[in-house]
Amino acid sequence: MHPKISVIVPVYNVEKYLDQCLQSILNQDYKNLEILLIDDKSTDSSLQICKQYEKKYKSIKVIQNEKNRGLSYTRNNGISYASGEYIGFLDSDDYIDPNYYSSLLKTIQEAKTKIAVCDIVTVTKYQKIRNNCGGKNALEFINHPLAASACNKLFHKSLFQENRFEVGKTNEDLAVILPLLAKMKASYTKDTVYYYVQRDNSIQNKGINKQKLDICHATHETLKKIEREKNYEALKDAIIYQQLINFLLYFPEKEPNYRKRYSFLKEFYQKKRSYSFHSNPYFKNFLKENGKINRLYYSLLTLFFDHGFVFFTNCLIHLSLKYKSRKKKVIDDAITLEKIEELAKMQKEKKEVEKKVSVVIPNYNYSMYLYERVYSILYQSYKIDEIIFLDDVSTDESVQVMEELKQKIEKYIPVKSKYNKKNVGTFSQWETGFKLATSPYVWIAEADDYSQSLFLETAMAKFVEDDVLISYVDSAFINSEGFCFLKSVEKQIDVRKTGHWKKDYIIDGEEEYSSYTFLNCTIANVSSAIIKKKNYRDAFHLAKTYRQAGDWMFYVNVMRQGKIAYTAKTYNYYRVHLNNVSTVTKKQDHLNEIKQIHQYFDQVYHLTNWQKEEIKKRYQFLKKAWKIDEVKK
Repeated sequence: MHPKISVIVPVYNVEKYLDQCLQSILNQDYKNLEILLIDDKSTDSSLQICKQYEKKYKSIKVIQNEKNRGLSYTRNNGISYASGEYIGFLDSDDYIDPNYYSSLLKTIQEAKTKIAVCDIVTVTKYQKIRNNCGGKNALEFINHPLAASACNKLFHKSLFQENRFEVGKTNEDLAVILPLLAKMKASYTKDTVYYYVQRDNSIQNKGINKQKLDICHATHETLKKIEREKNYEALKDAIIYQQLINFLLYFPEKEPNYRKRYSFLKEFYQKKRSYSFHSNPYFKNFLKENGKINRLYYSLLTLFFDHGFVFFTNCLIHLSLKYKSRKKKVIDDAITLEKIEELAKMQKEKKEVEKKVSVVIPNYNYSMYLYERVYSILYQSYKIDEIIFLDDVSTDESVQVMEELKQKIEKYIPVKSKYNKKNVGTFSQWETGFKLATSPYVWIAEADDYSQSLFLETAMAKFVEDDVLISYVDSAFINSEGFCFLKSVEKQIDVRKTGHWKKDYIIDGEEEYSSYTFLNCTIANVSSAIIKKKNYRDAFHLAKTYRQAGDWMFYVNVMRQGKIAYTAKTYNYYRVHLNNVSTVTKKQDHLNEIKQIHQYFDQVYHLTNWQKEEIKKRYQFLKKAWKIDEVKK
């Protein structure tokens, strides 16, 4: 069966983006498409471009509104003209994969649903970020910040017989799409994606204005439409959290003017009705995923706002903006392929070094950070011998980005690449990197981390003796946007407060293990370390038996074969993502792995009574810090 799909494309002043959008539709491998271009009285050349395409392609039909009416009216107009059995919406500054409609339709037909959903890739000037929009039930689909988008979905036309977008309102998707997801069974495919282009002058990026508060009206209308659903309370909590609470947490701070922001917050409070933000269960889970400062800030923000203390809410946001303005962003915002190629040229011209280093870049779904990572590697003051790209079956555009980088770099530096066809995991990737490396020293530079230019030179200077096997430096923590929020991990790794990491050292690996590393992993991030190449087959084999603590097992089995060196300077940046914060279950599993490793240490290296007592104290601390009542055996 090849039913017709009507693709509705609202058009308004998008002359710079329209060609890419239309070409992505015309290049679809599914051909039974009706393409409806609805122009909303554009004032640029958008209409002329549409008409040129209409003359050239029979599948395209151009319709123009009698006057500028907005996105809701334009979409509704498109629905009234649609003759297909299915309807898809595509914003005219976005684009889609060639298998977009074939994948969505296949998903609908196989799952026997009337709605299919795929992931959204957010495209900014410097990066692309894939957002997983899938779910197994209505609640999972709805509990996502991009759930209300009409564009990453395919609908049976019958769903719009009684459902239309409200004219004159922004957030028009919300009160149509979320009720459909709540009432109808939806299916999900990860085989294709929708590319959502964020441009500075788009509707979503115009900054703070009162019209944005239409989200309150849309949320209320959505809840009215689903109030008879069996799981209404859970759906309600998820919708309020994703649509209104997140709006409060992130949107008002876009307005730097104190008085304008106060006026906006005052009206927001009046429109939010009696919905509780502070006691929302999804918000409470969100709080657990944040550090102490953010937990306090977000908790007070919602508490003040719930009680109508708009003045204090505004003051809190003002203080937060002041604090953020003083934070230092580590990474250059304008890293381009041209800059990377220039650094590769400079690397080639550097003086040859005696101790050569292979740089291994293991990656899984970090396409958005690869430019930054490679930039920081090529910017090193120490000469790079080779770069090895590894990918573990990423579902984003990592391989494409790696190939782009490879083409620019390999003219000046030897480059290898290995892209897995089957996911093998972190420590198998490390092992592959060591096998492919031809240099006597290996830097496993994780794809989402970053480094200062003196990192490699500083770490390599510690290899003054042949039996130094690991040389590492202090690390700082950066968030997903590149802001540093922890300047050193010294206190985090020195759990017994020994002062061991306050100064540089070279120490026998047996002593390092016996005094410190038997208790906890003291190398916070593999990107902070250079490792001398040897046969570590057994060490890798042991590491691969663990999901979360395998790095610790690897380091111990390496350091015990020689010496380990440390530099008390923060030259490495370890990126911490919101989405890699552990749940209680994962923390419990992590603690179970820690116990298994200690059992291994006792069986193979024989723990002393003193070590066992310190381990007991460590377990007590972790159970309290991670809020674990019992440890699964």
